[in-house]
Amino acid sequence: MKTIGYSVRLVSTLVAITTVALILSGATHPVSLSPTTSRTTSSILRPSFLNSRSVKVGGFDPSSEGRRRILSGLTIGLGLPALSSSFNGWNGNIAEAMTRLNMDEQSVVKVFDKNTPSVVFITAFRDAQDQLTLDRQEYPSSAGSGFVWDMDGHVVTNLHVVDGADNVEVTFMGTMTMAAKVVGVDPDTDLAILKLIPSSQSTISSQQPPTTVSLQPSSTGGGDANPTGTVKGKSGNSQDHMHFLKPVLFGDSKDLRVGQNVYAIGNPFGLDHTLTRGIISGLTRDMQSPGTGRFISDVIQTDAAINPGNSGGPLLDSEGKVIGVNTALLSPSGAFAGVGFALPIDLVRNVVGQLLEDGRVQRAVLGAVLAPDRTARMLGIDKGMLVLQIVPGSPAAVAGLRPTYRDTFGRPVLGDIILGANGARVAQSSDFYRVVNKLGVGDLVDLEVLREQKLEKVPVHLASNKQLENQLVEARMMLLKRGEEGAFELDFGQEE
Repeated sequence: MKTIGYSVRLVSTLVAITTVALILSGATHPVSLSPTTSRTTSSILRPSFLNSRSVKVGGFDPSSEGRRRILSGLTIGLGLPALSSSFNGWNGNIAEAMTRLNMDEQSVVKVFDKNTPSVVFITAFRDAQDQLTLDRQEYPSSAGSGFVWDMDGHVVTNLHVVDGADNVEVTFMGTMTMAAKVVGVDPDTDLAILKLIPSSQSTISSQQPPTTVSLQPSSTGGGDANPTGTVKGKSGNSQDHMHFLKPVLFGDSKDLRVGQNVYAIGNPFGLDHTLTRGIISGLTRDMQSPGTGRFISDVIQTDAAINPGNSGGPLLDSEGKVIGVNTALLSPSGAFAGVGFALPIDLVRNVVGQLLEDGRVQRAVLGAVLAPDRTARMLGIDKGMLVLQIVPGSPAAVAGLRPTYRDTFGRPVLGDIILGANGARVAQSSDFYRVVNKLGVGDLVDLEVLREQKLEKVPVHLASNKQLENQLVEARMMLLKRGEEGAFELDFGQEE
């Protein structure tokens, strides 16, 4: 409609110019200029038939050549501005029709378009026996997001999305669904690696990405939103099923700044490939792993909406590079309340690289089981970390750290309480892990402990968790057994 309006204006302008030209050229009546006795009338142009007198101006009677010059000047003077205005408006309208996105919107669209093929929808299934028919059936237990890591078919997501799953399916772009298996996990950082399973036929989902959805709570197994069912058909060729993989581009999480723009892509509540936008609202946060209770340092806080179903999806910077893995939200209701958390990509790349190479992640540990903050407070310890159990032969045992035990009368005797590490104050678990997480195997950590109401310095050379893995598991199981026997009121112990 706007184009038609501009066309009408253009035609009207041309008609007006033609009419003026005909009048001035004498096609109807000769033109003369009124006498200049008054400035109010001397500058008015009009045909001579409207004036009974035809007079000279300053004693000059314009010749036909003069009229032609006047005509040319008037035509150019009157016509070109009108034509220019019409064409400028018309061209501006065409440009507006071509794109209505400003530069900021175009950059956001570019980030989404570039990363959408790399983000996947993950559905975890569990086998269960029907109580009536006794048939074993497969049902969806949880769902979340993930992203393509490399061209070898590896997909990275959160461990709590696929934890306990018997089968896993990965859906690309809301159409192609492939089976996958878990090939690596790290409970301490809540990360998991999936490997796409080559098959004779790839699975194509006939269901379109949902536009409306019945909201459902997160599953009790630690997964995210329950997915909707799909009807599947068979298509494709096993030789071609990997050609569409598009790994993400990695950014850098060490130079992030509070206030910079970030974007989250995922599948909240089963809504396929949803983009949310926000900023980094905090850095160097500490988050406790849901699997082991170990604290994860340098977590990214964002106000980009992260809801059930976003777990495992990428957090992107303005260049479309991954700077984090969306993992958790802080909310009393279970839905987004403005505070979400993402694992920093530098940590993720380190963990995934070790899992792909060695199948496990090496960390520096003390070789002790430390009490959670809740347990320490129940035992009357206001600050610091209580040593519950010591692994025989571990660095903690060699350094002489003392565990908690019961005396001959059955009374609990508290072990060492760690109040400092490498000069940093340790008031709670996150303070301790913030120091230890930055150290490597063989590094020295100087502990300040409270022992029998006295402060003592205890230097400890950290060992690899791989060397003490079995002993740590045995120590934790022994501690839990003692808790069941009434030795301590414990919910769990943190392996360190």
